[in-house]
Amino acid sequence: MAYLSLLALFLTVTNFVPISAIGFVPLLLLAWRFYGRSYPAFITPLTAFTALAIVSTLLYDPQSFVDFDFYRRDGNFFISYAPIFAGCVYAHRWDLNRILRALFIFAVLVNLPMYVYYIATNGLFSIFVNPADSFGSYFIARNAAGGFLAMLFCLGVACYLQKRSKLLIALLVCNVLMLFSTYSRGSLLGAAAVLPYLYFGRKRWILGSLIAVLLAASLAIAIYHTEPNVDYMGYTFAIHANDAKVNNLNIRYEWLWPRALAYFEQSPLVGLGFGSFDDHIGSLASYFHLFAVPSDIVIEHSDSHAHNSFLNILAELGAVGLTLILAFFWRLIDWSKQGAAYAALVAGGRQFAAFRFVEISSVCLLVMSATEHRLVTPSNVLILSLVISLLLAARPLAVTAFRPGPRGARKAGIAGTRATQPPPVPQRPTHGVTSAR
Repeated sequence: MAYLSLLALFLTVTNFVPISAIGFVPLLLLAWRFYGRSYPAFITPLTAFTALAIVSTLLYDPQSFVDFDFYRRDGNFFISYAPIFAGCVYAHRWDLNRILRALFIFAVLVNLPMYVYYIATNGLFSIFVNPADSFGSYFIARNAAGGFLAMLFCLGVACYLQKRSKLLIALLVCNVLMLFSTYSRGSLLGAAAVLPYLYFGRKRWILGSLIAVLLAASLAIAIYHTEPNVDYMGYTFAIHANDAKVNNLNIRYEWLWPRALAYFEQSPLVGLGFGSFDDHIGSLASYFHLFAVPSDIVIEHSDSHAHNSFLNILAELGAVGLTLILAFFWRLIDWSKQGAAYAALVAGGRQFAAFRFVEISSVCLLVMSATEHRLVTPSNVLILSLVISLLLAARPLAVTAFRPGPRGARKAGIAGTRATQPPPVPQRPTHGVTSAR
């Protein structure tokens, strides 16, 4: 089963052939192994969010679960995050440092021929003349390519922090050039945010402040552009600009974000229903202005989202859903920080690159999610969820207790196993008895 996850991980380099989605298969075949085990703290909010999404879909449109387009678009959360649960039911003893280093080298090299052809055809700065002439590599959409390359940049940084080499520096430069040529500004912003996060010491208050600023900015822009005489529950809008990128931004700020805010205001507690943002809702029955039940619905599984994951989740799953998904990332980043510390201080660096990648790519993903619906997009998330899956399934060569920092005794939190206490230190013999050599 571990080889399925490994195959899926290496095939995240493209979504033309979406084999990377097979990372959830162990979950189907070995689900009984969930029972009787302990799991890291981030599993709880992820499970709660998944349950909320399932219940919300059952109440809103249960037939979505048998519609393939639902999983491709409105319900791609299930595709993106299922591998994390799959990591709880299989096991391996691989050195993920070597695997992720090989993945980074492979992913950059496999993109190089496409990038060389792109540069030869368009040039490096053609995106400033014609934004449509951007680099998409093996992905259908430019934002998908940009998001993947931003996550790949995080992987390269993590591998470099684990073991420095000139080869990694050269490949990181190529990675950055490819990311630049996608002209995906949200992806560039996410990758750029990783550097000050690392420089200033990866403090929890920095992460908390970052999330608060992203949320506040998203809500403020949506409120600012909300027009009182516009029916945002409908479809009609007339926003046009000569520049395609400017037009794209205007549609987000002046229509999609205010529409998400309008959805949230109708049902602030649990939203209007998972996958409802791109649907036509004829009427609403409101209860205490806390939640609303939609009716006369025309279902449309499309790529029309709020282009902001935080606002999209508020619209569809309300404050409860957003709180759960942010709690998941908050605990996931803490788990990966502790895991990297354990790897560096106790385990001789084993799995360090994987833990550090999970930490910094989660930060990158959160930043990117304020500009696009990245938090559930498979091209952006699968590389992260598959690495988490492999970390959960990793079995250490020797299990040792770990007590990180001043927080007192704490479990190592890796491999889904319980940390055991180290054997007692042998005492000196007493009463004149000598020990046998």
